[in-house]
Amino acid sequence: MDMKWGRCCSKAPSDHPYFVILKIMTKEDFVIHACEQVLRFTQVNKWGDLSEEVKVQLGFNMGAMSLGLNLTKEDGFQSLANARQELVSMETFHEHIKSLVISHNIDVNEENIARPF
Repeated sequence: MDMKWGRCCSKAPSDHPYFVILKIMTKEDFVIHACEQVLRFTQVNKWGDLSEEVKVQLGFNMGAMSLGLNLTKEDGFQSLANARQELVSMETFHEHIKSLVISHNIDVNEENIARPF
């Protein structure tokens, strides 16, 4: 992953209270990251096992994945809604996401998916 780093000012971090480091990703890297996050967060037994914060992150990453892979409503947000409403199991949802990643030839990093949250 080719990363570029920048900062908001020319002073060193200790000299400026608003020092920020930005990590700029390519669109491809962003979509890969979104796929990894969705796969990571869907390894739970049920929707209720996720914290509210992780549910928000999952929704955001599902949106990025849906847009990046140009998914249909059914493959993207409807599948998330079905998991949230427990119409399908999280395992089924996870396998659905995995099949989309494979069919779109997205090269995900299993170590990123396996990270605890």
